[in-house]
Amino acid sequence: MQALVETVQERFQDRGLSMSLPSLRIETMSANLMDALGDTRRNGFTLAPEAATEKMRTLINKYVSDEQLLSTAREIFQRGWNTIKLYFMIGHPSETLVDVQAIIDLSKAVLREGRRFHNNKAKVNVGVSTFIPKPHTPFQWSPMDRLDQIQAKLALLRQEVRGSGLQLRWNDPHESLLEGWLSRGDRRLSLVIEHAWRQGAKFDAWQGHYRQHAWLAGFAAAGLDPEFYTHRPRALEEVFPWDHIDAAVKKKFLLEDWLWSQRGDTREDCRNQCFACGILPKFAQTRATTAEPDWECPPVVPKHLRGKPADHILPLHPAP
Repeated sequence: MQALVETVQERFQDRGLSMSLPSLRIETMSANLMDALGDTRRNGFTLAPEAATEKMRTLINKYVSDEQLLSTAREIFQRGWNTIKLYFMIGHPSETLVDVQAIIDLSKAVLREGRRFHNNKAKVNVGVSTFIPKPHTPFQWSPMDRLDQIQAKLALLRQEVRGSGLQLRWNDPHESLLEGWLSRGDRRLSLVIEHAWRQGAKFDAWQGHYRQHAWLAGFAAAGLDPEFYTHRPRALEEVFPWDHIDAAVKKKFLLEDWLWSQRGDTREDCRNQCFACGILPKFAQTRATTAEPDWECPPVVPKHLRGKPADHILPLHPAP
């Protein structure tokens, strides 16, 4: 990303270009990347810690320490940005109100860092969305958090994330339910969609246009229980409606990730160690015709050899 930013800045620096970045994982940030943005208009910077406790970060395999986040925030504020947006998700499996309180505490800690450099001009905008266990991810076996639990978590956030320098935005959890139905549903949902449309459901993602009664009426008309799609745990051997779609990553690999998360284990960054997820063989032809070094892969390490000296490890066959 840094190389891309530097190239764009060099090519368009005399045209008054202002660059902004999407939400970034904390571990991808660097002082060099921030410096590469140069004199672009510095309104705000978006970071995506996603969770605020060690337990939850381990669960979703996106571990980053609070100190790493606060250090990154200091670097951002020090370089002239006075606003940081933090993106979190609530409704993860095993999440409690303690984990939600940690979002509040961490957001306030980031604001304190900003005030060291910008006094009362420092701002922290907190964005919260409801976690939806999507297909082709390790959490496809997980149920969604129930609506009453999400509402309780949002109530705590609304109560605490307010005041000078703090702003909270959140997704409507009812709309997240609709997203869960559509993303986790099977072909029978086509009847629900048609019925909801005939009941006036359209532009549901637009604020004020979501008609939950139309969707619930659609489920009733089709003889389906909406909780079947969103609020039940899936058996490990269940055949999913989306299994016929090849997303390159093996279902066996995703299941292993899911079971690891239940034990509180994290998988090492696959740029350091290959776990044979299935992507590289799927794109073997593409790899054969590109010189991009990103297609290279570290050795595959069988489970019984992980942690052994390097001479016990079998190298991965290079691209054909």
